[in-house]
Formats: sequence, structure tokens, C-alpha cells
Amino acid sequence: MFASRRISTPIVGKREMALSRMRTAAGIISRCGASGVDITQVLGGYGAGTFHLYAYFQSMEHSMEVANNVRHDKAAAKLEEERELTPSAHITGPELARTIAGDVNPDHVTTMVREYIMPRENLSKAAAMVPDIQKMLNDHGINITMWVPVIAEDMKRVLAVYSATDMKTLGKGIDEVGMTDEFQAMLVEASKLGTLDRAFGMVNIN
Repeated sequence: MFASRRISTPIVGKREMALSRMRTAAGIISRCGASGVDITQVLGGYGAGTFHLYAYFQSMEHSMEVANNVRHDKAAAKLEEERELTPSAHITGPELARTIAGDVNPDHVTTMVREYIMPRENLSKAAAMVPDIQKMLNDHGINITMWVPVIAEDMKRVLAVYSATDMKTLGKGIDEVGMTDEFQAMLVEASKLGTLDRAFGMVNIN
């Protein structure tokens, strides 16, 4: 699976306008053929207070097809014009990433993301750890996926994404699994493959 990400950092006093425009953009991208779209708010950690717009695609070809549709969409052009005339946020992206391990759970709405700086030659070893981590999480309602950038400003990152149906479930799972000796030992092994650089938590606000 592939996913694009746009990040909106609202200008002070323009939060609702920025969010409204992001919802408009999500509708345009969905109508232009994306498999799904999500809007999230980062509650803590890196980028706290920003909004993210994620769009999902089945393949690289699919992502490029949707991007081309958006480029020629009249509503998208109108939205860009509105943003230029009356700015409400600083927009970065889109960037594109793909999964290298795990399957996205579309029912999950709370996410914790941990970003590692990792040499490309270590990616396969990192991906091979995901099934064992998922086994530890299965009984706790938490899902894990691993992503790598395809088109991005920083191509040296690997993202481990933990998700759940709600914030309490995610926190409870971290308490019950994340603090175990087995899980901590796996994190030590992961640290040999790359350096944990930043992390953040977010919730869907569609």
C-alpha cells in the first residue's frame, strides 16, 4: 500500500479555516480516485497541533493517476487560489510512502508514530521484526505497520506506526506490552538497525 501525506500548520486565529480547507481537499482527493482519506490532528510530540491529510493508494501507478486527476480538477484549482488569496496555514507535502511490513487497519483512529533514521541496507531486517511484534500486540487491540518514503524531503527514515480503535486502548497496550522485557529487548535490537529520531501521537478528526 502507498500513502501520501500533507501537513497543515494553522496560522494563529485561522485554525477552523485551515481545517475546513483540509476537509475540502480530502473530498477532492477522494473524488479523484484515492482508496481512502484520513484527516488527523497531532496531539503530542513532533508537530503537535498540526493537521495531517493522508490519502491511500493500491500502487504507485494508482497514486500518480490520482495526483494527475487532482492537478486537472477545477475544485482543486479553486482551493489553491483561495489559499493564496487568504492564507490560513502553512502547507507541506504531499510526500509519498509505502508499507514494507504489516497491514493497515482502516477501523483504527488513534496512532503513535516512531521515526527511525536507518540505512537502506537495514530495511529488510527491520521489516522482518514486524510479524513478531504484531504477535505480541494481537491480544491488546494494537496494529503495527512499517513505512518507508518513496517521494520525500528526507529519504533516510523508517516509520513504525502503532494504531488502535481509541486512545485508551493504545495506552493500555503500551502499558501491558511495551514495558515487557520481551518488547524492550526487541527495541534494543531495533536500535542496532537505526536511530529513533522523533515520535508523535495523533487521532483521526474526519
